[in-house]
Amino acid sequence: MLAAHLQTLTDVTARAAAKWSRPSLLRGDYLVVCPRFATIAVIVAAGILAAPGAFAQTEGYQPPQFIQLFVWHYGSILELKPIQQLIAQYNATHSDYRIILNPHPTAAAYERLQAWSGPERRAAPDMVVVPSAWLPQFKSLLRSLEVALTTSQREVFYPAVVQLFTSAGRLHAVPWRIGGRGLLVRTDLLAEAGLSAPQTWEEVAAAAEKLHDPPDQYGIGLPGGPGGGELLAEIIWACGGTLHSEDAGYTLATEPGTQAIELVNRLAQFAQPQVLTWQEAELERLFADGRLAMLVTDSWWVERIGGEKPGQLQMKLLSLPAQDKPVGHLIAEGLAIVNGSDHERQCLEFVRMLCQPESQAKLLELGGLPSGPNCGQVNDQDSIYAALAASIDHSRSLPAYGRPKLLDALQWAVYLSLTGRQEPSEALAAAEKALVDSP
Repeated sequence: MLAAHLQTLTDVTARAAAKWSRPSLLRGDYLVVCPRFATIAVIVAAGILAAPGAFAQTEGYQPPQFIQLFVWHYGSILELKPIQQLIAQYNATHSDYRIILNPHPTAAAYERLQAWSGPERRAAPDMVVVPSAWLPQFKSLLRSLEVALTTSQREVFYPAVVQLFTSAGRLHAVPWRIGGRGLLVRTDLLAEAGLSAPQTWEEVAAAAEKLHDPPDQYGIGLPGGPGGGELLAEIIWACGGTLHSEDAGYTLATEPGTQAIELVNRLAQFAQPQVLTWQEAELERLFADGRLAMLVTDSWWVERIGGEKPGQLQMKLLSLPAQDKPVGHLIAEGLAIVNGSDHERQCLEFVRMLCQPESQAKLLELGGLPSGPNCGQVNDQDSIYAALAASIDHSRSLPAYGRPKLLDALQWAVYLSLTGRQEPSEALAAAEKALVDSP
């Protein structure tokens, strides 16, 4: 009974302290504040509870059970206010349960998910945010939502968005934050050269040639690692090709594929030296240092670098160029329920709440793209998301299942072609055969 009374007073004290203390961590629908203040509260509570008859009126009080929600965040904790408001909405109707928001550094995400999938399974939270590309690897950790969501709940989202969170035919998460990959350009350099924003890859190649001024400035950044395979996939889409179909399986050695890899060879003439030795993160640093005119990268990195260097880089993220209309390439994070949670029913209630258009519109305040046609809008003047939002209804994404294998094959094709070991069509045929033959 003493513990229950102590919990009651601590909750009340935390609420009052939140008005006067600087917040250090978001939890539930209140803010955890200065540890020193909390210590004083416990001491005072102990003294009060020692008095005869203290809190007799709360004899039947039962403390709420806590539901742990882990999110990964880079930046100020105050940026998570939209999530806090959704949690408060849920908590207001659940006196016996309270969701606790636990933000952790983005860099720790993979390590923690890996640990919870193995030796630290018992320490896993009830709900966790997972990048869509990692779903196949961690799907054993996550509860399937395949039969938990109704057709009408799924129809809130664009089909391409639902596909992001589907692995091996099963839905494992619901949209949390949607981003995309696009062509990042230095608008000041384009203007100085008298160039408009490129709309096709031919225009990208022409702009890269004109803006190429080594070693001070390179026309475009081309990754040689796994990012090289992803870029090739995007250019294949732009040329009208596909990577996989249910009828034909993997389809890399096609005319669009050959056009795409030939274009990569052409772009390499106006890229940084020794293309195959560069990782995407290194190219992002090169762009941030003002030494790249263009780079294909993701919206979340652009958002972060813009915050770190406000006003220092005049840049804009464009949809990926294509022959007919721009191509959208979606990437995302989804909210998933951890298998074995003691509060599965309550977690499902929160997940279903997030499948409402108004909840998704609230999540859009975190930055990103709308997950469905009625899930909020992006400002037309937004330099990061406006162009991507315009193409989201016909966006694509790499398959979650088999993604690493596909990217490895495409990267190998780029390597064979750029090193001159094989002609573009031969390189793609070799990559396709490797995919077909692999287990």
